[in-house]
Amino acid sequence: MKAALLPPALFAILLAAPGLLAGDGKLVTITDVSAAVQQMAIVWDYDGLLLPEPAGDSAIAQLPGWPVTMPIDGNFLPTRGAVLADLTRDGKLEIIAASTAGQVYAWDYTGQPLPGFPVSTIGLAQYAPAVDDLDGDGDLEIVQFTRGWTEGGRLYILDHTGRVLPGFPVSVNNNNLSSSPTLYDLDKDGKLEIVVGERAWPIGYIRIFEMDGTEWGGKWPVALDHVPAASASVGDVDQDGVPEIFYVSYNTMYLVRPDGSAVPGWPRQIPGTNFSYQSAALADLNHDGDLEIVVGTHRPDGACHALNHDGTELPGWPKGLGTWTYCPPTVTDLEGDGKLEILDGRAGGFGGYSDCFWAWDVAGNVKPGFPYGMAHGGGSEGPLTVADINSDGRMEIFADHNITQGGIGWLFGVDFNGKDLPGFPLRPEGVTYMNGATIGDVDGDGDYELCVISCSGTTANVNLYDLPDSFRTTRGDWKTYHGRNRRGGLYPAALVGDLNCDGVVNNFDIDPFVLALTDPAEYAKRFPRCDRMLADCNGDGVVDNFDIDPFVKLLTP
Repeated sequence: MKAALLPPALFAILLAAPGLLAGDGKLVTITDVSAAVQQMAIVWDYDGLLLPEPAGDSAIAQLPGWPVTMPIDGNFLPTRGAVLADLTRDGKLEIIAASTAGQVYAWDYTGQPLPGFPVSTIGLAQYAPAVDDLDGDGDLEIVQFTRGWTEGGRLYILDHTGRVLPGFPVSVNNNNLSSSPTLYDLDKDGKLEIVVGERAWPIGYIRIFEMDGTEWGGKWPVALDHVPAASASVGDVDQDGVPEIFYVSYNTMYLVRPDGSAVPGWPRQIPGTNFSYQSAALADLNHDGDLEIVVGTHRPDGACHALNHDGTELPGWPKGLGTWTYCPPTVTDLEGDGKLEILDGRAGGFGGYSDCFWAWDVAGNVKPGFPYGMAHGGGSEGPLTVADINSDGRMEIFADHNITQGGIGWLFGVDFNGKDLPGFPLRPEGVTYMNGATIGDVDGDGDYELCVISCSGTTANVNLYDLPDSFRTTRGDWKTYHGRNRRGGLYPAALVGDLNCDGVVNNFDIDPFVLALTDPAEYAKRFPRCDRMLADCNGDGVVDNFDIDPFVKLLTP
């Protein structure tokens, strides 16, 4: 039976009468970015006609000490998942999560809170933070945006011990700050700037802040024609040696240089549609030397677009999704053959079978085995993360779901042909909607762990599953929201070890690796189009001596 689509008018009815549909299933969505109160959870009873009985514990176990819980504001669910990063520089990854009860949490791999955490915030910490070494001193910082119902947001920077840095939090006209921060060295000074979206209803602004809390002037801030709609994407799209910032308001796409000026031909719109939470991916899809822009549109029916850097559509695109969507597209190399694929999901239908997410080649052809769907309906709108969890040279895909049955949710895991992985789907307590998986070797034992946030009422469960098999780091990795912990949506999120950016890891990378390790400023000068984080060979979020042995292993597989 074809899935019935959920028209916008029905959301208002269900919000007013959440018990209208009977059953022990729940279906969750949020208000879109243009609403007076954005990203507010809407939950109603849902029988789904074909909902299966809830499964028991997954065949894939969680690490000892997990899951852990944190309180949340039930009106506003945490979004875009957790962060895995080595805050303590011990070779293990810590788990960092934002709570809409107004805290930022951090735990070690055993589930114990780190000293100094949780950190209380002014406003609700809804989106996942960005985490990176902002000033190049070897220690990580956590950058967190907060929000109120319609105002009251703040910009926070925490050090690795949970201390709020001097001068923070920063109020930006007491307005809410949208999506996750994006961190990028825009001025090539060896320090990362923070790209901030200010929600100044009914418009917005893009702002740039330094680590000391000062704000860029000149042509900054850049005014938007509507509210900010997603996290910023940053990359050198035209390969002129200068990075550009791609940003979307609810109505319009912007491409802005670091000096605040618009790239010629921008801003642009896609007639008849808008943008809502779908942060864009940047990648050289057609191997022409510049970057294409992969961006999703929201209403009336969502679509995935692949644009040249001048804003024109690539042949074979866009691809319609049939329902609206909040899903940020992902770019990866599913089969390890050097050919890229694009992934995107949708809200889905209800009352029967529904497609959840797709994989296409760069020409817009659906890959064999896709779309992936569920007999009971629903969809996937969280980040679609990918990693080679079993060292077979091909990528596995992980996705959220917007339905629970008996309080138990779904976290999908499929291979490159769209087939369920052994032990999947995972069945955590609570809904995984808008979160999805974050992947990393948390305990340093040579296999990956999968972290997913699942929400039940006013409690969020932070789950940490211990995946089987040994992993292989690949160019196709997209293991967290927007590609990496600093966000930005740039593919490859990492070709780890390729420090000279020639597309292969070999002995020519040794000297630049040493330079990235010992002299970041000189590395940035000599390799201006390379990301120093390619030297983060153990995936702990920082470049240090713990990366030497993994780098050597990459040279001698």
